[in-house]
Amino acid sequence: MLRRVLVVVLFLGAATLAQNPVPPSIDLRATSPTFSETFSDGTLDKTKWFIDSGRAPGNIAGVNNGTLSAEHVDLSTGMLRLKLTQSASDGLATSTGAEIRSKQLFGYGTYVWVARAASTSATPHGPGSAVSGTVTDVFNFINDSETEIDFEYQGQSPATLEMTNYSTVSHSQSTSTPVSGADDGFHEYKFVWNPGKIEFYVDGTLVSTHTEHTPSAPAAVLINLWGTNSTSFGGVATPGAASYLFVSSFSYTASH
Repeated sequence: MLRRVLVVVLFLGAATLAQNPVPPSIDLRATSPTFSETFSDGTLDKTKWFIDSGRAPGNIAGVNNGTLSAEHVDLSTGMLRLKLTQSASDGLATSTGAEIRSKQLFGYGTYVWVARAASTSATPHGPGSAVSGTVTDVFNFINDSETEIDFEYQGQSPATLEMTNYSTVSHSQSTSTPVSGADDGFHEYKFVWNPGKIEFYVDGTLVSTHTEHTPSAPAAVLINLWGTNSTSFGGVATPGAASYLFVSSFSYTASH
């Protein structure tokens, strides 16, 4: 995954979180509070979320100048909207995306997002479609993939949902499933993370179960939209296009 570039940003966040560390005697599986967010207040709740900026996943010198911008995060449509813009000059793409990250770390439990994958629609229910050069991601992440569990769409293959988990950068399991119309409407994406097993659901239907390289460390929840300029992952940039990811809710329920 190209997300390795998030490490610097996340370690900065980890420094903030470390000011109030969880005592080692506390079992996060049993004590983590229920967390929910509907993104309906018009502005992002800064007590719950960071807005990340700086270098983005997909940034490749001389190929794609990828960044994250706070200006591409808004709640003006009654939910979270992340924006991605792309341009190109002399073979170099410039991709400006967006990302939010939870201030709280979460452990074993049930994670649920309701989202419309990236499309050219600037409104939640308007017409639009995915374009090449985009990556939609809802996931958790900490410490260079010590824990990472993803739901992910590539703009060049918008009907294929990829599900991947990591316990280290080099140890992962990945599967995929078709999801028709992910860029045209909202779907519920849920994973249930327990010791040794992760179950992935789309609209309430179990679509995959992972039992290899399952992580254990509590992690932050992230939602991001970022650009690529690649003939492989994500696809070649689409200059002049603006894409939007909509998320109407996220919730976490701790395992007991």
